[in-house]
Amino acid sequence: MKFYISPFLLSASLGFAQEKAADKPIVELDALTIESSPLGTKSNKSTQAWSVLTDKELERAKGTTIAETLMDTPGVSQTHFGPSANRPIIRGMDKFRVRVLQNGTDSFDVSAQSEDHAVPIDPLMVDRIEILRGSSALLHGGSAIGGVVNVIDRSIPTSPYDSPGASLRSSYNSVNEGLSYGAIAFGSSDKLNYQLNVSKKDYNDYDTPTFYTEDHHATPVTQEGPFNTVENSHGVSSSIGFGASYMLDSGFAGFSLSSFENDYGVPGEHAEGDTLIEMESDRFEFRSEIDIANSDLLTGIDLNFGFGDYQHSESGYETENNVTEWHTHATYLREGFEGKIAFKHEIGKLSGVFGIHGLFDEFKIVGEESIFGGLSRSWDDDNTSATYDNNYSDPSNPSIEGEESSRISLFLIEEYDLSDDTTINAGIRWESIKRKYQSTIADRDETTFSASGGVSHDLNELWNLSGNVNYSERTPDSAELYSDGAHHATEAYEIGNSNLENESAVGVEIIIRKTVGKVTGQFSAFHTEYNDYIFLEHSGIERGTDGNPQRVSVYGGDGFAPGVEGLEEKAYESVDAEFQGFEVEIDWLAMENPGWDLLLSFYGDTLRGKNKTEGGNLPRIPASRLGIGFEVMQEKLDFGMKLTRSLKQDKLGDDEEVTPAFSLVNAFASYDVSFGDSVGELFVKGSNLTDELAYNHASVLKQFAPLPGRSVEIGLKFDF
Repeated sequence: MKFYISPFLLSASLGFAQEKAADKPIVELDALTIESSPLGTKSNKSTQAWSVLTDKELERAKGTTIAETLMDTPGVSQTHFGPSANRPIIRGMDKFRVRVLQNGTDSFDVSAQSEDHAVPIDPLMVDRIEILRGSSALLHGGSAIGGVVNVIDRSIPTSPYDSPGASLRSSYNSVNEGLSYGAIAFGSSDKLNYQLNVSKKDYNDYDTPTFYTEDHHATPVTQEGPFNTVENSHGVSSSIGFGASYMLDSGFAGFSLSSFENDYGVPGEHAEGDTLIEMESDRFEFRSEIDIANSDLLTGIDLNFGFGDYQHSESGYETENNVTEWHTHATYLREGFEGKIAFKHEIGKLSGVFGIHGLFDEFKIVGEESIFGGLSRSWDDDNTSATYDNNYSDPSNPSIEGEESSRISLFLIEEYDLSDDTTINAGIRWESIKRKYQSTIADRDETTFSASGGVSHDLNELWNLSGNVNYSERTPDSAELYSDGAHHATEAYEIGNSNLENESAVGVEIIIRKTVGKVTGQFSAFHTEYNDYIFLEHSGIERGTDGNPQRVSVYGGDGFAPGVEGLEEKAYESVDAEFQGFEVEIDWLAMENPGWDLLLSFYGDTLRGKNKTEGGNLPRIPASRLGIGFEVMQEKLDFGMKLTRSLKQDKLGDDEEVTPAFSLVNAFASYDVSFGDSVGELFVKGSNLTDELAYNHASVLKQFAPLPGRSVEIGLKFDF
């Protein structure tokens, strides 16, 4: 669909609204409290750009993954390695720079290690999602230097239930014949509250508009297709959990247990081997919040503790000596626990929190295909021998069998009311990181420091101006330091750099908000300078999966040993980098009539990521977007439509191709139903209604996994 329909819809809606809207008094609604903030900051007073999805907005946005659920949030995009392995990207940051939390503690997965690794959280039964755009290193450490996504599922009840009840959710999606269903049952007994939840999701390979791929291993490069389905993009997942809490006179204490299983196919060049990832994730959480009334200083204590036991195996069919067998390539294992205790205090107009935070991990990759294999070799230029047991160098990095790490930190955040209209805040964090390797590599012992300051000022009863300046540091992940193995997800042989220095960033952000009146929204602009920004860059040579480089054609063909696949080598390096951009979101209650209202919305974002050391652009920077929509709200029936335009991305990094612009038209409708005291909602959602071929520039699997084609989802949610 051409984008010229967008201004037509907008002008028509605005004209209609101006003709019908009546003047009504301004009503100020209560601002949302940001639960991820230990100070209980109100969303209209935050000095950073927050987004909160809850209630109907969250229900309409829910997708197969958390990242898909957030894809229309300004400043947030998705990695989209198929429908299952999908992680949020915040302002161009992903992997080791964005933390995904579950109820405030780590998700205990390995999704940051590779684009084909999924986050073990199903959004189906999630109650709330909070996104902090920009550095969150003060509260969550250097791995949150780019932002945080906190998924809140209420598995631990924080307040008493009025009465026993249950909630049911179910849906069917035409694009992949996907069926989802889940249920929560809850109740109370005196001061004890408890809940039980289960969910199930099953879907086939998803449909797309007709597309073609290129086989870069062939000489010359050949085109393959046409395709209308993304092969090996199916999946099945299930979860079960139990949580309980006890209401104290001045707070609560509770725990939860949960288990999540997810088996999903890996699309791309290895889809023909039916490559499958089988994931299991078990977690335990404990949480307590206590208010203190009779203290001159201390006002409350918050305690969060989480434990996770995670593993996944990567398997597929392989043919060797004309025999095809099912083979497990590698198994990833992670076990860890995270704890945080925060002491809230208040002295006059000064309030703050002092905290101690710890994250302890054991990580291991078992199997013959590990990114820590220590396999790389090189030969003399004149060596054409067919044997691989002499005349070669030591590997770039020794092999690693496992890693134990600990992160212990102290943080302090203070907030002071200068006046009724102006609040300032400041904070610091010191963190100690220790890593011990099952390898010849020496153990590492490092520290990082982060600090920030911000101000929030009410210009008048309608407008607020906020801003912050922050400095944060991040230690390179072990994969960035010591990788030395084939990484089939990215179709590359990745090599780490043990000489990498700590990454540091200085950022500034300005936010203008309007939270009162018929027109509300916010505009944020940001600029961040990085020193020693770490990323993968093409080295210009090819290397086999056995670690040996391409050389004089001894065996014929591409110069690799028989049965060895050639991959392009990518090496981690650091440069000075610059990120800048802005985001805007506006809602206009254009019409208020007896029995129905009309809400118009607009959002947009743009981002530039520059390589200041070498010149040019950084890779995988999401394209700029514009979105416009309307919603008609009635007593029982709501319906609306949204058009999102993703612009052409031609500001390319190393070895990237232009991603064409595309437009997505989505629509929804919901109808409230009731039976006695029970209430529910029937809904239908249509996505990509024009069936337009769309590619995500930030995806490493872009050419093999375009965005889904036209789909219709129908569902029911019911509360008893």
